[in-house]
Amino acid sequence: MMTFSTPRKWSDKQVTEALDAIAALIRASEHPDITAVTRYGNDTRAGGQSPPGVKVTYGSGSATLLWAAEEPRPAPAQVPLPADMPPPTQRATRMLVFTDQLLDYARPPIFTSWEACGYPGVHLSPSALRINCADGTTIYLRVTVASGPSREPEVDPHPDYRFPEGAREWPPTVSVPSAAHG
Repeated sequence: MMTFSTPRKWSDKQVTEALDAIAALIRASEHPDITAVTRYGNDTRAGGQSPPGVKVTYGSGSATLLWAAEEPRPAPAQVPLPADMPPPTQRATRMLVFTDQLLDYARPPIFTSWEACGYPGVHLSPSALRINCADGTTIYLRVTVASGPSREPEVDPHPDYRFPEGAREWPPTVSVPSAAHG
């Protein structure tokens, strides 16, 4: 987590760039439980009928959605994240912790700070990431979960997972699978 500064209103371009960066970082994380990372939504601005976001799908078939939400007024307070990675049964909080740790590790130059926060009217806390972009704009990414056909594991199936070096590059890179693995 980094220190947060006073926000400016974002543009459609910053929302698109921020979501593209988050999707690229999650792909570059090469987490063994993640089976797909896709961008979705027809809108280019936060909120709207089809808000833009990043969908992360897991081996169980469940998914987390990080989507651009309108800036709430008043701005929500920072909410601490758990010190340890939550189990897969807590996908929403797990995604916020994972993304926060990934941003801490990668330090993408288009972002200067990020922090977990609550969001008005949402019972889950934390329920969003507040991301300050290098140009001074601030974007809120809400998290929601879609369940899949399989039950979530009670314990982390990959407790020794570490971010690969490719996630630190900008733009982030995904390692090339070896020919021996098919």
